[in-house]
Amino acid sequence: MIYDILERSLKLCSRYGFNEFEVYVVDNVSTEVLGSDKGVERVVSGEEFLVGVRVVMGRRVCVYGGMVSRVEDVDVLVSSASKIVKTLPEDREWVSLPKKLGSSVVEDVVDVGIKDLDLGRYVELVNYMVRKSGDVDRRAFTTDANIYLSYVRRVIANSYGGVVEDEKTKASVSVNVKVVDGGDESGYSESYSGSNLSRFNPDELITKAVEGAVRGLRSKRVTTGTYEVVLMPRVFTSLINSLIAPALCADQVQKGRSPLKGMLGLKVFSENITVVDDGTYPGMLGSRCFDDEGIPTKRKVLIDKGVLVGYLYDTYTANIESRESTGNAFRPTPHVTPKPWISNILVDRGSYELDMLVRELRNGLVVYDVIGMWLSNPVSGLLNATVANAVYVEGGEVKHPVKGVVITGDVYELLKTDEVVLTSNKEVLGRYEVPAIYIPKISVAGEG
Repeated sequence: MIYDILERSLKLCSRYGFNEFEVYVVDNVSTEVLGSDKGVERVVSGEEFLVGVRVVMGRRVCVYGGMVSRVEDVDVLVSSASKIVKTLPEDREWVSLPKKLGSSVVEDVVDVGIKDLDLGRYVELVNYMVRKSGDVDRRAFTTDANIYLSYVRRVIANSYGGVVEDEKTKASVSVNVKVVDGGDESGYSESYSGSNLSRFNPDELITKAVEGAVRGLRSKRVTTGTYEVVLMPRVFTSLINSLIAPALCADQVQKGRSPLKGMLGLKVFSENITVVDDGTYPGMLGSRCFDDEGIPTKRKVLIDKGVLVGYLYDTYTANIESRESTGNAFRPTPHVTPKPWISNILVDRGSYELDMLVRELRNGLVVYDVIGMWLSNPVSGLLNATVANAVYVEGGEVKHPVKGVVITGDVYELLKTDEVVLTSNKEVLGRYEVPAIYIPKISVAGEG
């Protein structure tokens, strides 16, 4: 059906006489298994076809679409787009749709065990994750465990004659654990996501969740002041996603909403920090053969030893600067206007072992989880997040768990000093592969 939808949409667009047009069709087959402390409670499966058309008349551009259940449903979508585009103002920055589509070779993005689903296997896996936490620690129990699996086929074509297609699987597993000890209780969550399950270990996931929950028992706040901080990969990922990734996107740079505007070729971070965006990296969540405009994905260095060397572009933002797209067009659904975004972010590892960093802390926090990172401001670079799971370290010795304090600071000042160091071990967290990071000075709002 996916190609019937594509062919009919292209023919209709041709008849309406658009200057340019693009059709994007996604076939998504998904299954979700939802469990609680009682076991598996719900299984939801389904298939959906999503269609997006982007039509151009002069410099008027309209993106329109939605979900279809029959091939004939695209008639209404294209007809509506033709009416809407005539009412829109001209976009003076518009140049053209992509004139050449293509596809990269990407490995490990299709998991046969997800594509040809054995539902019973995943039902049992959820039941196992529900039971397992009590085996790790008798004080622990799983409040919920969920698995989401999907097999996605995509096809994109436009009026310049190009057609690209690919397939991919996605897997997301999450578990929430609570620990009760006397009159105190603590919760913690862990998750896994990727294009396959080759790196997924349910025992490891549950164990880390239980350890996190135990670590949070009898937490208290530290006094307000300046501390050394080690951000574990999960927190460093959240920081990059909220503050740094938006600033690397060309649309934000062109709108003057990025602190990195005009900084190409200049040092913006510690020389110990190198950041790469790679949509071809095997097996990661953001890996795919082409972006959401049909441009091949590729590897590109964004920050090289602290020096800003590039931004992320889609076709629209690239055309404004007479550049080529970096293959980073992204849209959460086909009928949304594409914008630049990350594929997979890889941060080079450092040379420190985590234990060594902790032993060298004189007065610091090791932060495992935060909440409210979305309160940070990517336009100014201001970090603002509440610590949800951490430990206080004094003289290299862990003293007590910490939560409820707020960490703040200018991320570009925090990460610019060469005292910033990274661990040798990295974790893969969805679209990110990052180490832990040591920051020598950060403001903490706590007690007093």
